[in-house]
Amino acid sequence: MINNSRHLWLLFAIAVFFTLLGQRGLNEPDEGRYSSIAREMVADGNWLVPHMNGNPHFQKPPIIYWFTGLSLKAFGNHEWSARLPSALMGLGTVILAFLIARRLRPQSDKPVITALILTTIAGFFVMSRLLTPDMIMTFWITAAITAALYGRHWLYFICMGIGFLTKGPMALVVPLFAVIGWQYFASAEEKLRLPWVRGMLLTLALSISWFIAVSLSDAQLFEYFWKYELVERFGSSSHGRSKPFWFFALVLPLGLLPWVFFLPIRTAWKKIRSGKLSAHDGLLLGWTIPPLLILSMSGSKLPTYILPLMPAFAIGIAATLPSVRKAWKIAIPTALIMLVGDFVVSRNNDLLGVQCSTRELVDAMNQSEPDADSAILFACGTRTQGLAFYAEHILNITREEADLAITPTEDQARRIYSSPGQCVRRLTDGPDAHGIVRDTRFKKLFDPTKWRIIARAGPFLLVANHPPHVTTK
Repeated sequence: MINNSRHLWLLFAIAVFFTLLGQRGLNEPDEGRYSSIAREMVADGNWLVPHMNGNPHFQKPPIIYWFTGLSLKAFGNHEWSARLPSALMGLGTVILAFLIARRLRPQSDKPVITALILTTIAGFFVMSRLLTPDMIMTFWITAAITAALYGRHWLYFICMGIGFLTKGPMALVVPLFAVIGWQYFASAEEKLRLPWVRGMLLTLALSISWFIAVSLSDAQLFEYFWKYELVERFGSSSHGRSKPFWFFALVLPLGLLPWVFFLPIRTAWKKIRSGKLSAHDGLLLGWTIPPLLILSMSGSKLPTYILPLMPAFAIGIAATLPSVRKAWKIAIPTALIMLVGDFVVSRNNDLLGVQCSTRELVDAMNQSEPDADSAILFACGTRTQGLAFYAEHILNITREEADLAITPTEDQARRIYSSPGQCVRRLTDGPDAHGIVRDTRFKKLFDPTKWRIIARAGPFLLVANHPPHVTTK
C-alpha cells in the first residue's frame, strides 16, 4: 500500500513536523530572544522596528518577527505558535524539493523519495522545530530555485530578495550558484532565459528596503549594518563564531544523518572526472559546493548555516535509492526515533545547559511569588529572554546582552545596567526584583543574606531580593 500511495509522504511530513511541536520549552538563547521580540512587536504595534525589552533591536531583519508575531497574534503566546512558522516553512521546503525533483525526473519515484529523505534528515528535522530564521531563509532559497526551474523568472528574483531580508547574503549566494551550475552544463534547449539585469535590481531593491527605511531614522545604523553585521560577520571573528576552515566537513555528515551513508560521492566523482555532467548535476553541484566553500572561508560559522543546502543533498541522495519502499523503511523508524528523542529532551531540560528553557523558572515564580507581577524583572549577565516571553513583561538587562546598535534614550538607559556588578548594586536594596542569573555569578556577586534562590534550571537561577510575600514600599 505504501509503495502505491504517492501522496502519503505529505501526511507523513505533516506528522513529523507538527507532532509535539510545543512539548519543549523555548530554548535559550535563540528561541527565547526571537519569541520575546515577536511578542513585544505584537504588544507595542511597531512592526517596522523590532524591540527587545523596549530597545530597538537590529541584529536581524524583521521577517522572522513578522511571521512569529502574526502566529502569536492569531494563536496566543505558546511554544507551538512561536515555532509554527519554522514548521510551516520546513513543510513548504519539502514540497518545493518534491517539485524540483519532479522537474528533474518527472517519470520516476525520485520526487517522493526526495521528500521522505528531506523530512527525516536529522539537521532538517531539528531546525523545522526550532524558532530561528534559518528555516525561513531555506524556504525562500528553495522557492527561488524552484521558480527558476519552472520558468517563473521574476519570482526567482523576488524570492532571493525576501530571503536576504530574512537572514542575509546566503539567500543570494545559493540560488545564484545553483542556477549558474545549471546554465553551465545545460544544452541550448535547457538554458534558462532569466532577465538578469532587471531581476537583480529587483532583488537588490527588496534586499535593502528595510535597511534603508530604518537607517533613515538614525545615521548610526548605516555603519552598524555595513561594517558590523556584514563585513565583520563574514571577514572576522568579532561575533564569537570563529571556527576552523574544516568545520563544516565535520558538521555536514552529522547533519545529514542517517542519509549521509547514501551520498552518491563515488558516482559524482566519476561524472566529474569524465566530464559527463548534465544540467541536473550542475544544479546540485552549484547548490552545494560553492556555498560550502564560501561558508568555510567565513569568519562566522554555525552548524545551522548549512541548512539551505540540505534540499540539494536530499535530491542527490534520492538517486541512490532503488525504490520508494526502501525510503519508507528508513524514514519511518528515523522519524520515530527523532520524535522520541525530542520528547526525552523536553523531559530533561537541565541537560541542555545554557540552552535550557526558562519556562520552569517562570512557572515557579508564578506559583510562589504572588507579587511578581509588580516586581522588576531582570536578566543579570545572561541571554535568557525567554523570561520576557513567558512572563509577558520586558526585562532590565545588562548592557552586553542588550545588543544595542544605537545610543539608547534616557528611558531605555534606565533599564540597562552597565555590568552585572551594577545590576546587583542597584537591585539589592531596591524595590522587589526577580531575575535570572548564572549559578557561578550568583556565588561571586550576590549576598545570600539579601537574595534568595526561588528555582533552578540548568545553570540558571531564578532569584529574588526580598523575603517571600513581602513587598518593599
